Amino acid sequence: MATVSMADKAKAKADNLIDEAEVATSASAGDVQAELENLRRDIAALTQTVASFGTGKLKEASIRASQLGSEAADVSAQYVESARDSLRSAEQDLQAQIRSKPLQAVAIAAGVGFLAALLSRR
Repeated sequence: MATVSMADKAKAKADNLIDEAEVATSASAGDVQAELENLRRDIAALTQTVASFGTGKLKEASIRASQLGSEAADVSAQYVESARDSLRSAEQDLQAQIRSKPLQAVAIAAGVGFLAALLSRR
């Protein structure tokens, strides 16, 4: 009977191991559920962080684009004003030249007119 009692002890020990394995398995499933929940919270937090980062970068880009647009408008206005000044200066120089040498101006105008007439015939 001593052999039977050892077999019973071995069977009882095996049953205990099976019970412990079931407890360990259910504990592992609970741990997995907890870890999944932590992972979901981390992903949600990461999503919010990335979204706010993207929003911040979008605002920065918008502000920079506005600044560049303003700078371009200012530079364009300066170039237009410079061109106007140059044209006024050229017009004043031309008027002064015509007043100082009116016959030469008439001869040049007649020559340009004659050339324009020749070119328009062809």
